[in-house]
Amino acid sequence: MEIAISEFKAKCIQLIKSAAENDEELLITLRGKPMARVTGIPVVRQRVLGGQRGAVAADLPDTVLLTSDLESDWES
Repeated sequence: MEIAISEFKAKCIQLIKSAAENDEELLITLRGKPMARVTGIPVVRQRVLGGQRGAVAADLPDTVLLTSDLESDWES
């Protein structure tokens, strides 16, 4: 999105928040010439202990989870 520097100055905080939330890039211009580029920084999610709980259904039979025939691997 291209925006004049005067408009950017008037709405600076709102535009920066919007760029960060919507992962968009602002091109700030002065008299039609590009002066600066503003982009949001991607949020890095922290790992949470137990965050994968419930990812695999507990009621699945073992044959679904184990797809290798281990006995034939040992015989060769």
